[in-house]
Amino acid sequence: MLRILRQVGDVVNKALKYALDLTQPDMPVLELCERVEAFIRANDAKPAFPVNVSVNEVAAHYTAKRGDSLKIPKTGLVKIDVGAQRDGYIVDAAVTVTLGPVFNNLQKAAKSALESAINAAKPGIKAWQIGEVVERVIKSFGLSPIYNLTGHKIERYLLHAGHVIPNYSDKTASQALAPGDVYAIEPFATNGEGYVVDGGEITIYRLARLRHKNYQHLIDIISAEAGPLPFTPRWFPQLTDDAIREALKAGVLQGYEVLVERSKGFVAQFEDTVYVGENEVIPLVRTLELL
Repeated sequence: MLRILRQVGDVVNKALKYALDLTQPDMPVLELCERVEAFIRANDAKPAFPVNVSVNEVAAHYTAKRGDSLKIPKTGLVKIDVGAQRDGYIVDAAVTVTLGPVFNNLQKAAKSALESAINAAKPGIKAWQIGEVVERVIKSFGLSPIYNLTGHKIERYLLHAGHVIPNYSDKTASQALAPGDVYAIEPFATNGEGYVVDGGEITIYRLARLRHKNYQHLIDIISAEAGPLPFTPRWFPQLTDDAIREALKAGVLQGYEVLVERSKGFVAQFEDTVYVGENEVIPLVRTLELL
């Protein structure tokens, strides 16, 4: 397992490097998403979810829609979240690009929090203890963590596998990291209130049912490409937006709302996926080396 995860981690590392090279003011977000997803496929992997490009107060879950006119802003914060998988083994990582020096403090806070969290992580540590480190580092920059976003355990073909790593000292996250575990650690820093809310738009979905007499054709098309993992309608030109909406309403699909900081504060994110060994924690993407 570790061998495959390292290989997929290398693909994500290269995909993020490629995304960083592409991310310039006025770059169409649709083109950015499609080119990075194509890069992953060209490197003998598949996207584990659509490339997320979340701008300014948008914290997560935004991928380009069909015909999307959104462009990278001339000033602001751009979070690029990339996942890849091979045979269901998933690696997930993110970076934040700043367009304008006024946002550097936010970027530095999230990156420093990830660095401190990885340094603190080891077999036997409780998840909330990592969250305590994240909160302390982000607050030292005069900012707030996002309290209702978390890192997450990853299992084969399962991006969110139940256990979480919070971004504050939430002692309900009492599980200890154990050898063989895989976790995405993802601090979010904001100059806002520190809570996200649903933004009222869905751009990412996943299959919620594998059998339905009225939607089996749609299920089979999506399952062949994405399996149980998140997808974007962009990947399925043969499926209309109306068909997607109807399947969502029928409970065949689950939608992931775009998440926006409640007070419209700007949000920065850094993320790496780690493998818990017998004596150490291994960052699979080496996100901190990218910026």
